[in-house]
Amino acid sequence: MATGSANRVTVRIMGEDYTVKGKANPETIQKLGRHVDAVMSEIRQGNPCLSTTQVAILAAMNIASELFRVKEDYEELLALLQDEETEAGGSERP
Repeated sequence: MATGSANRVTVRIMGEDYTVKGKANPETIQKLGRHVDAVMSEIRQGNPCLSTTQVAILAAMNIASELFRVKEDYEELLALLQDEETEAGGSERP
């Protein structure tokens, strides 16, 4: 997933090139750039009068919302798994 040294990768978002420096592999950085571009493009299509900054803020909010939802789902699944392990452990005792 991560490498020891930082990679410099150019990504295209909303028609602009950005050089991103990060420890993730270049393919991951490109994938992230494509995701941001897709979210911003979808917002722009639905709201053509918004400034690029407004589109970027809405995209950041949408992506943060996705992240929070996934974290909540993960926590719920983890709790369910722990409950099942507890129940299984309790049923094995005499």
